[in-house]
Parts: sequence; C-alpha cells; structure tokens
Amino acid sequence: MSGLPGGRVRRGARLPVAVAALFLALGARAEAAPSEAVLDQVRALVHQQVEARSLGSIIVQVRVGGQAVLKIAEGEAMAGVPVTEDGHFRNGAVAIAYVAALLLKLNEAGIVDLDQPIAKWLPDLPGADTATPRMLASMTAGYPDYVANEDFVKSFVRDPFQNWSVEQRIAISLSMKRPFPPGTNWDYSHSGYVILGRVLEKATGKPMHQLMGEYLLAPLKLGGTQSEQTAAIPAPVIHAFTAERGVYEDSTYWNPSWSITEGAVQTTTVDDMARSFEAIVGTDGFLSASSRRAMIDPKLVGFGAPLAGCRSCHTLTREFAYGLGVFLENDWVMQTPLFGGYAAAVATLPAERAGGEAVTIAVSVTSTEASYPDWNATLPNYAEETVKRIGILLVPDNPPPPFKKPTL
Repeated sequence: MSGLPGGRVRRGARLPVAVAALFLALGARAEAAPSEAVLDQVRALVHQQVEARSLGSIIVQVRVGGQAVLKIAEGEAMAGVPVTEDGHFRNGAVAIAYVAALLLKLNEAGIVDLDQPIAKWLPDLPGADTATPRMLASMTAGYPDYVANEDFVKSFVRDPFQNWSVEQRIAISLSMKRPFPPGTNWDYSHSGYVILGRVLEKATGKPMHQLMGEYLLAPLKLGGTQSEQTAAIPAPVIHAFTAERGVYEDSTYWNPSWSITEGAVQTTTVDDMARSFEAIVGTDGFLSASSRRAMIDPKLVGFGAPLAGCRSCHTLTREFAYGLGVFLENDWVMQTPLFGGYAAAVATLPAERAGGEAVTIAVSVTSTEASYPDWNATLPNYAEETVKRIGILLVPDNPPPPFKKPTL
C-alpha cells in the first residue's frame, strides 16, 4: 500500500534503506549479536535518517536469532509528546502476510485446499470456477484492484473518514475490466485479499476477526495488535500527518476500512510486527516447513508481464518477486505499508538464508511537512529505506536490494 488510493509504485502496491565495514564482525552469517560499538553506529544511522528525511518519528527494532538486539524510539508521537517503543500505528499490508499465514494454517488443518477453485465457497463470484486461494494469496487471480478505480479514489479523497464495506469493494472490483484470466499474470490487488477473507469465512463459518485472533494473534502473543473496522487506535497513539490531499493535516483517524478484508484492518507496535514476521517467515515452527516454503519460495521469478497502461508493472525478478502475502527481494522477505501518513517496513532474512540465525528489521516512521518536496508525487517509503540500509550493514554479503525511489 502506498500513498493515497490509486497511486502506483515500483513494487506494484497502490494506496491512499552505509557503512558495511561496521558489521564485518557479523560477517555473512548473522549468528551473533553485534557489539555495542556497532549498535552505536546503527543509532547514528537512524538519527541521520530522521534529520535527512525530516521525520516526525521513528521506531526501530533489530532482531537476530529470535532476540531483540536493538530498540530505538526517536521523535514525537504528536507535538510535545515523545514517541515510545510501545506506540501504536497502522500496520497496513503487514496484515496481508497474516491473512496468507492464516490461509496456510487452515490448509494444514485440512479446512482449505490451496488449489481448489473458490467456487466451492463463493459460487456466484465471476471467475470463481478457475481462481484458487493460492492465486488470491499470490496476487495472480486477476481480480482488478478497486483502489485503482478513479471513482473510488475521488470518493476517498473527498471524505477519508467514510467506511467501506467488503461488499462495496468487491462490487467496485467486479465493475472493472479484468486485466487477465486467473493464473496467467501477476498484479498487486487488494481486491484479491478482500475476496480471500470471504473465502476463509465461508470455509470455517467464522468471521475474519475471530480467525485472526484464534490462529494468529493469540498463538503469536500479539498483545499490542488488534483489528478495528473503525479508525480507533489504542493508546499510546502515534499520530500521522500528510499533505496528500493538498493541505498538511493530521490523518491519524482517517478510516482505514478501505485497505483489506474486515478483521485484518489492524494497529500494532514495532515489537509485535518484528516478532510476528520473524516467527512466520524466519524459521519453521509457527508454520510447517512446507507451508513456510510455499509462502516464501520465489517460484514466481520470471512470471508475469507488464500490463497495458501500467508503467510500474513488470515481470517478476530475483530482485523483486512475490510469494504468498509477502514481497521477496533477493533472499529477504518483506512488507512495506505506506498510506495516510503512516509508513512502516519489516524484513526478515530467514535462518537458512542467513547461514544460521534469522535476521529481522522493523521500522515505523511518520513524516513532517518537510519530508517530501512534492506531496503530489508518488511518495517513497522512508521506513523501507531505513530497513534496507540497516540490512546492508547487518548482512553485507547477502543484503536486500538497494532502496529505489518509486516511479509512476
């Protein structure tokens, strides 16, 4: 998700990061915690990001082998209120990874077959006879993304506080021209995950918020994460600000119901985001070995082709591919939500790819009016930039791809 609804970015998501020698002690294998001297250098890097990008706040957590080795909170949650490590923000597309993990847990339990046509659960949905849960989760089902709909974008910009139901958003998607038949191409689609939520509800007879609590939030002990279909955020609240609508404003309580399926519209903390992502994609255990492999296997490398009229769409590559609910960049697994003044990023180098212990970096940032010289352009995600710069330091022999400013 990036910017206001409708904005296309390099990674395909739409909606409204160098001093490698410092970490040579870690080598290519991130098995040991860095020294205090090294951590001081990371702190300096984070502070440099705050200054260079005019950030309002930043929270960082670095984990190696399941342990937090660094926590940083700098800036303000709102004017005069220091941001704290337990501050709450919207996690956006991180919840897409949770929905994909939920699908895999239900598959492990024999409740949902990844490759059975979704007509079993949604017989009246166009294309349901050929689309499958795996296609929905891998963004290959071909349901048009409602956030690319011009009328939807205009409506959101006019009133960012309005509530959007699942039915409304599926209807908008179905009113649009289908970009490709199921399973024949790739394109980022929030619609696919909204539909997937409906499939999982039909398959289990339970609402998504209950499924997420039962299969994800409780087992992973995510006490700082909760789902709200309203704009509510629990204290302590990190306030977000943006000028995407033409005036610099507090966007904290814009309604996030447009973003994903009901039950997965979440607020979280950096600790919850880092721990959960590491547990899901970093090692076997929460998911079975086969399920985790299915989630992070770059099998779509070389798949897909640019869609007509989409300058950001491209064939998936080793540097930029998609698994099930996660982006795959080199050997790193990532999610990078950016919308409504909130920006975050979480990246894990799985244990087997790190040569021993999983490495996870999570960052949340907010902006000031000076953060972007042009608020009308497609906005880069400074949390992603920070994550990638830390990743280059931590694992210089196997870093994530360099951060690139998004292009339309």
